Amino acid sequence: MSLRETPASDSREAMIFGIYDRLYDHGHCSVDVVLAPANATGEPDWENTGPANVSSLPADEWPEYEQAEKRACVIVSNIDGCDPDSTFIVTLHHETGIPGMFQIHGPEIDRVVADSIIGRDLGNRPPPKEPTELQKSMAKLREELFAPKAPPVAANDNRPPAPQQTPAVAPTSLPVVCPAEWHGKPVPAREWYLQGLIPSRQVTIVSGDGGVGKSLLALQIAAAGALGVETMGMHPSAGRVVYLGAEDEAEEFHRRLDDIVTAHGKSLSDLSDFRLVPLADMDALLSVPDRRGNMQPTELYVDLVKMVNDFLPELIILDTAADLFGGDEIKRGQVRQFIGMLRKVAIPLNCAVVLLTHPSVSGMQSGTGSSGSTAWNNSVRSRLYMTRPEGKDADQDLRFLTTKKSNYGSTGGEMKLRWKDGVFVLDDGKPSPGSALMNVRAERIFRDVLSAINRSGERVAKTKGLNYAPKVMAERPDVEGLSVKMLEAAMQRLIAAGELRVVMEGPPSKPRQRLILAAERFGAE
Repeated sequence: MSLRETPASDSREAMIFGIYDRLYDHGHCSVDVVLAPANATGEPDWENTGPANVSSLPADEWPEYEQAEKRACVIVSNIDGCDPDSTFIVTLHHETGIPGMFQIHGPEIDRVVADSIIGRDLGNRPPPKEPTELQKSMAKLREELFAPKAPPVAANDNRPPAPQQTPAVAPTSLPVVCPAEWHGKPVPAREWYLQGLIPSRQVTIVSGDGGVGKSLLALQIAAAGALGVETMGMHPSAGRVVYLGAEDEAEEFHRRLDDIVTAHGKSLSDLSDFRLVPLADMDALLSVPDRRGNMQPTELYVDLVKMVNDFLPELIILDTAADLFGGDEIKRGQVRQFIGMLRKVAIPLNCAVVLLTHPSVSGMQSGTGSSGSTAWNNSVRSRLYMTRPEGKDADQDLRFLTTKKSNYGSTGGEMKLRWKDGVFVLDDGKPSPGSALMNVRAERIFRDVLSAINRSGERVAKTKGLNYAPKVMAERPDVEGLSVKMLEAAMQRLIAAGELRVVMEGPPSKPRQRLILAAERFGAE
């Protein structure tokens, strides 16, 4: 029996088994190399492939014929964080060699998680495995049994000089990289959870004075990510999110999230990718200093890390640092250690971590929004500051979100937001799609009601008085609940568009005003 040749490193066989080996070594799923079913022409029938109709490799060997090679693929199941029934196929296009993955069983919602885990594991070398106790004992026994024997000692004192021993060099654990090895490889794209504001794999600080709305802002961004929708003119990455809140009770989050999903035309049932951890009545410290002043993780931190490793979110929000950080905020070392602990969560999970903080008095006075030690600002890669306008006559519903630091983008950018009906909306001077639709509706109702009033013989005017048109209309049932203010705005828009005009009626000694549609004729010309 002849031995099969070792496959070329770029062959389909090497790639398929390479995918299998890499996923198997990481241990985050179950894998096997199988053959997909064939259609009538012998080509792979991917559309009808399922867990029950794939077949094992014949004699556990790579197929000898090209037609069967095309059907070879890696089946992946039991993926961490996914439904046990979720099963996927990873294969290579038979002509281009481009890899592809598709789901053949289980809930579709697991696709994003599976893609993240499989993609991450294929791109990273598995960590070295510690030898078992049996392996350690066998190695020690082998060393004792087969160690070279010492040469006999001479009977006299004329011993030969001992050979010069070269000091052993301890293996290094430093992640040393030679950039020359990157030559010819594609430059990895910068990953963002929220373009230009919140980078992935890093910690971002969002600061703001108490009551300014930073918790609502963060909650709204997280909900939009879980819903996969735009919010405030921004497009967060669609995927799972975790929100740990130490200041508000679950009931308050219930109310806020109900307002948020309603504003986006969704319902609470659409937040299946959202996980909330309300800790208002609990000790929420994630890290506390030991006797030497070094920050150490608490049991809550360990539980949180386990939870997010199982759930695999795209975003983790921690609200707020005052409740979660047990050290001294003006001690640089403790602050950097705490941010480092959060970064150790963000990088392996390939997710973004947002930490909410309160600015110090000097930070508010200077407008920087900083708090305590400068290490808070220096340790993160992005920092945003939320403020409201000052002054007695200031608009209390207006907010400003300013980029105070961005290692991967520009700083100094500012967004104007407005609080409206329990959520923040972008205040760019333009009507939102929702408000534009409301304006069209109000204008339609105003035209219809004005026409009905004039046909009935009544008279309304555009100037304020007993027959002021918006006030008279607001008392009628056919305005469908529009307020005087909304009717006033509709009237002004219709006048500006030339759809309304005023005619004068009665004798010259006592003329009276009538508001009419420009397309209709009532009263004197």
